[in-house]
Order: sequence, then C-alpha cells, then structure tokens
Amino acid sequence: MKPLRLALAALALSAAAHAQDGGVNVGRASPLRNLVSAEQVEAQAAQQYDQLLQQAAQQRALAPASNAQVQRLRAVAQRIIPQAPRWNLRAAQWKWEVNLIGSKQLNAFCMPGGKIVFYTGILDTLKLSDDEVAIIMGHEMAHALREHARERIGKQAATGAGASLLGALLGVGNLGQTAINMGANLLTLRFSREDESEADLVGLDLA
Repeated sequence: MKPLRLALAALALSAAAHAQDGGVNVGRASPLRNLVSAEQVEAQAAQQYDQLLQQAAQQRALAPASNAQVQRLRAVAQRIIPQAPRWNLRAAQWKWEVNLIGSKQLNAFCMPGGKIVFYTGILDTLKLSDDEVAIIMGHEMAHALREHARERIGKQAATGAGASLLGALLGVGNLGQTAINMGANLLTLRFSREDESEADLVGLDLA
C-alpha cells in the first residue's frame, strides 16, 4: 500500500471515531483573522488564481475543459461543494473553480473563495481513486472554508506590522490593507499543524 493510501486509511479511521463521538469537533478561529476581511482575502485569491491560470495557459500547461481528468475532478467537486456551506456560509456564494495544471508536483490546493487546482503529478504518480481524490480535495477545501489563510495573514500582521498596525489602529492608514499586503502571496502561505489537523477532519466530513 502506498504511503498516501496508508495516511488516507488512518484519516478515515480517525473520522469514524469522531463520528461515533457525535460529530467533527474543531477549534475556535483566532480573532486575529478579523484584522483582514474575508472579502479582501477572497478578492486577492481570485486575482492570484487568474494569474496562475494565465501563466499555465501561456506555458500550455493548463488542461482544457474537455480533458478527462478535468471532468473527473469537477465531478468530484460537484459532489462535495453542496456540503461546504455547513462549514462556512459564505461558500454558498463562492464562484467555485476547479482546474488541472500539467506539472510533476505532487500537490493540490484550494484558495480562499473556492479556487481549486490539482497538478497532474499527484494524479499520474499516485494513481488516485475517486474516493482518494475526494479526500484530498476535501482537505484542501477545508483550509478555505475554515479561513486558515485569512488567519495566517492576520497573525503575520499582528506580529510583524508593528508601526504600520499601530498607525492604523490610531486611524492612520488602512489596517485591512496592511494585513493583506503582508500575506500578498497566498500560494506560499504555510499552515500550522493545527490547521492541517483541522483540515483533515473537516475534509473527511466533506468527502
């Protein structure tokens, strides 16, 4: 059994245990995420997502809608997305997108606002079943639904903005813009272990 499949099996057992306990329990969101609005983060994500797709298209790496793997990914997403508003009411209004980029990277992600990308490497190398795709997609969607990027940006702003934040709090400048500028590249944000554990649980609930 491949390492990923071992990990997925362990996650499934964990999810079953939580279900027996009466549901999925997650921690409270940090109040620091309120340093930047959800609208700002989602707008930034949409812009960066479009730029990524444009770059992929220019490199002829963006798979067309007719691609069988794209159709497969979108079919899986359509099964999961209806569950998303249970974890974030804003998700009902998101303009969800699912795309596939040709790359050897074993990676996938979902940006704030429901912008999903899978790389061909993770599908071709690991030979994922539809259920395994759903678990991975659910995990990545969970990061967006639980607003982990927004929380990371807020924490970065709180610990590193210093004088800029003080000026904003005193009415000089825009606190939200200061925060979003600090997390300018949403694709490179690193999530905490707690974020990853939460995404595992929420993702399995979705899948």
